[in-house]
Amino acid sequence: MSPFGAVARREWRRFAATPRLWWLVLILPLLLPGLLVAIFAERAPQHLPVAVLDYDDSPLSREFHRALAATPGLAAQRHVPDLALAGAAVRRGEVYAIIAIPPEFGRDILRAGQPRGQLYFNRQTTTAGNIVLRDVRTAVGTLGVGIGLTQGVLPAVLMETHPLYNPGLDFARFLALPLAVAVLHVLLVVIAIDVTGRELRESSAGEWLAAAGGRTVTALLGKLLPYAAWFLLYGPVILWLLVRLLGLEVRGSPGLWLAGWAALIAACMGLGVFLVGVIGNLRMATSVASVLISPAFAYSGMTFPAVAMAGFAAFWSFALPLGHFLNLQAGQLALGAPAQAALGHIGWLLLFALLPLTCARRWRRLLREPAAWGRA
Repeated sequence: MSPFGAVARREWRRFAATPRLWWLVLILPLLLPGLLVAIFAERAPQHLPVAVLDYDDSPLSREFHRALAATPGLAAQRHVPDLALAGAAVRRGEVYAIIAIPPEFGRDILRAGQPRGQLYFNRQTTTAGNIVLRDVRTAVGTLGVGIGLTQGVLPAVLMETHPLYNPGLDFARFLALPLAVAVLHVLLVVIAIDVTGRELRESSAGEWLAAAGGRTVTALLGKLLPYAAWFLLYGPVILWLLVRLLGLEVRGSPGLWLAGWAALIAACMGLGVFLVGVIGNLRMATSVASVLISPAFAYSGMTFPAVAMAGFAAFWSFALPLGHFLNLQAGQLALGAPAQAALGHIGWLLLFALLPLTCARRWRRLLREPAAWGRA
């Protein structure tokens, strides 16, 4: 048997005897994306409770209340017109916003005046706050157009809007799949650190190197490639199931998307091997990896645009592998981006895969010096 095959066979025996790896490799990659699908089953937040304080109680104010109730995101509840009581309800989390309709609201509209309602909404909960703001504006526009048609007057300028790629503001479409990838990328880095670093911790690195015929590169590749091959098959199946469940359309090239996934696997494993090689300690490498990759989604540009980040945040967004794949995925799944846009991201991911070359000498020393073994 070749040294590479001997290492792979030895790793299979270690995997079969390690339930922890069963969880990391077989169970969690299916369980965690499934949990995300359950979280985003509703696709978009709906029927958020808001308090409507009607100080006018006129036919037009009641029409405005009906327009609010007709929006998909709001559950407009009539409250006693007492701002202090409504404010307490916001602080208790019972409602997300207060909409105050002023006295003489209907009379001012009929006299072509400009009555000013008041909206108090909790911007701390950004998603809920933005939905409230959007739907209140929609209700105001609906009421205004209805009054204009009744009176034979329409606004001088009408803006025709064309939302692209996610017209219904479906949170599952732009969050569930990227979050699933973020979870899988964390598992990939953790697996690479665990299977390599634990050989040092358990003082079995000598046996590992002997199985590889004394070749460091063969030892590392023979240990990691079986896991990479598994995720190369398992990952696309999970992601494709998510694409089907979420009703996404592949507007670009599935081949480029799969190539990007393969490059992400290589990048994550390269990062994990690099951290173990530089640090030489399983516990510390795992701790450093958690600091690096746990917040990676926040820097990926999927929620806060990377182009709007400044200083270190902008650099960190570019220096983590996850953002490159998520941008490639968004381009190929939703936007139908050209191939040139994806190839650049694949190139950067492959550079991450080559990180272990920078500490190759360190790895040779770690595998050959018993003094480096047995550390936490």
